[in-house]
Amino acid sequence: MGVAEIRFTGRQEQLLAAAARVVARGGLRGLTHRAVDAEAGLPEGSCSAYMRTRVALLTRLTEYVTSQFAHDIADLTHRIEEHAGVDGYVVTETVAMLRSWLQDPDLLLVRMELTIEGSRQPAVAEILQVQWVQLVEIVEHAMETTGKAHSPVRARTLLAAIDGVLLRAVREDPDDRARFLRDSLELLMTSLVGKSTEPSH
Repeated sequence: MGVAEIRFTGRQEQLLAAAARVVARGGLRGLTHRAVDAEAGLPEGSCSAYMRTRVALLTRLTEYVTSQFAHDIADLTHRIEEHAGVDGYVVTETVAMLRSWLQDPDLLLVRMELTIEGSRQPAVAEILQVQWVQLVEIVEHAMETTGKAHSPVRARTLLAAIDGVLLRAVREDPDDRARFLRDSLELLMTSLVGKSTEPSH
């Protein structure tokens, strides 16, 4: 099942939104069932009734966080297909999508915390990988539309660099985030989209 198809009950959404706030505020170290219950304003034991173990909580939180980005990614993919051949469209719209993500920096921070946790928890990594593949395809297509060299390795490198830019952007003054994102992505595209020396497979 793709991330976009995952559904949550109203109570699950309440608990997972609270879990995301806990992680955004204090990192994964502070993520406990008791902390989630307190953040959600629910009786102790509520979170564990739905997600009994820490791994279950982490997995479900990862599904919840990626689902928050899934609609934007699916919508962008659809619009790219509809505007195939329109000069500059993919790059402009990709930047716009990333800029919109900066409007909820806490969610981005949680996603980044979970990305690191994925190196320790295969269940978390598996969920994140689905969305990573989607994003790589979008970025590679964006690079292709420039009419210059493109390849999966360039797309993966650019996407990894974008993650770093987003992490830095959430630490910028809110009034400066959009400008920082735009300027950084322009530099990245200039550096990574050009004459290719590596195979495209």
